Amino acid sequence: IGPSMMVALMLRLALACAALVSGYSSGGPSSRCSGPPGAPGHGSRQSGSGGYSIALKDGASTVTQYTPGQSYTVQLSGGSFKGFMIHATGGSLSAGSGQNQRGACVTHGSSSSKSSQSFSWTAPSSGSVTFAATVVQQYSSYYGNGAISLSVTARAAATTTTTTTTTTT
Repeated sequence: IGPSMMVALMLRLALACAALVSGYSSGGPSSRCSGPPGAPGHGSRQSGSGGYSIALKDGASTVTQYTPGQSYTVQLSGGSFKGFMIHATGGSLSAGSGQNQRGACVTHGSSSSKSSQSFSWTAPSSGSVTFAATVVQQYSSYYGNGAISLSVTARAAATTTTTTTTTTT
């Protein structure tokens, strides 16, 4: 191999390594959000949830049922992590400050360490909704593939009973 070919190969190798090191520092790509997020494209999957969890909040209260059309806060927490991607099977997620919207998913906006992330979710008109997340603890390891999830259902509509009283004189 000639000197110019060697330089070209070294440059190509350096660029490939730079792409590997950077990962997805500003959030996962939309292509990973056609359904529940899977592998982030780097690192190895760790077993279990790693202690990470998803909670649906109505004010300060954690809830497992939603009122159709109402807005809630979705919280991802459980220790230090660098990145995440969360998907909901219904309703509408909205990225918060320092986060990015990728279709039906919300993802991190930077690779800085974080211990919790919250964003808004508007409930659908009916049905069961599952939130699923992939959490990148560090570049070389992640948790997810169904291990970090939460399912919620619509509250039953309140029933109203009308009583008619007839008085005869």
